[in-house]
Amino acid sequence: MFIDCSNTLPQLQFEDSQEMNPKNTEYRLLFGPRWAQLAGWTKEEFFKQVELHSIEVVMQQVYAKLEEEFAMDNFLNMLRKANIAYHAIHNMDYGRDSSTPPVDHEVVAEILKQYPNRFIGFAGFNPHKGTESLKTVRKAITEQGFKAVVIPPYEHGVKADDRKYYPLYALCDELGIPIWIHSSINYFRETSVFLDHPSHLEAPLMDFKNLKIIAGHGGWPWIPDMIAMLLKYENLFVDTSAFRPRYIAEANTGWDMFMYYANTLIQDKIVFGSDWLTLGMPINDVIEEVEAWPLKASVKEKFYWKNANKLFKLGLEKPALTTNIRGES
Repeated sequence: MFIDCSNTLPQLQFEDSQEMNPKNTEYRLLFGPRWAQLAGWTKEEFFKQVELHSIEVVMQQVYAKLEEEFAMDNFLNMLRKANIAYHAIHNMDYGRDSSTPPVDHEVVAEILKQYPNRFIGFAGFNPHKGTESLKTVRKAITEQGFKAVVIPPYEHGVKADDRKYYPLYALCDELGIPIWIHSSINYFRETSVFLDHPSHLEAPLMDFKNLKIIAGHGGWPWIPDMIAMLLKYENLFVDTSAFRPRYIAEANTGWDMFMYYANTLIQDKIVFGSDWLTLGMPINDVIEEVEAWPLKASVKEKFYWKNANKLFKLGLEKPALTTNIRGES
């Protein structure tokens, strides 16, 4: 059984490319081939199309195929087969100014209502939209069934310890709600690669004693700093989402220290997150690679679902029989 703490809905991930900010061109070129593979294309076919057409036109074609492939019924069936008990819906609020209203949580709220005990809603917040954004988060948590908050500092152009985030941290502290914070490198040309360094999580953890933070994407490539903080701060957790599991388990990829301590000192601080949509890998393939990690059986259980079950107060009980994706007990 798995609780996936870092993901979203296919319909949110594969948005219309015409609506995407031009600054995301690097992301589309990086992740486009992966998404194209989910749509049944080869990488060679993708780049051939990019030579013939603009990246926006090519991504429109890819998204159209993916929207069909991952329609809700197909998506839910895939989660069931992969033994995903809960799947995150990160409803991000992007942008570096207040020119647009706060992100609408109504669509996700309706999905949470329609499919109870299947998804974990993460409400997006934008510090540039101030009180209005904070109001939407409070409503999402107290009225619409969301269980967490999500912020990508690199998208907002401010570090996680910026005081513009402090009203949000105070709200999460008050309500006992975890917050997922992007804590890895970004690929925006105009943004410092160090903006999401995990050290920026320290001030909020010190200032808000009950604030629970999930450091998204593992803190790579600053793994030693991430481990040090996990050892020091009780309310700090981490996932390894958006990185292919087989490479995390390989030596000399920067993850060595994480794999070592995952079996010992940080075993209660790790939560499963895949971002399989971003990776362009079917969730079954991601899980198969994770199951090959050299983790103790007791640690795997914590990593797969127990730690997240406690963090999000889901109340899940241990299944009578847990099988992996190959049907082995």
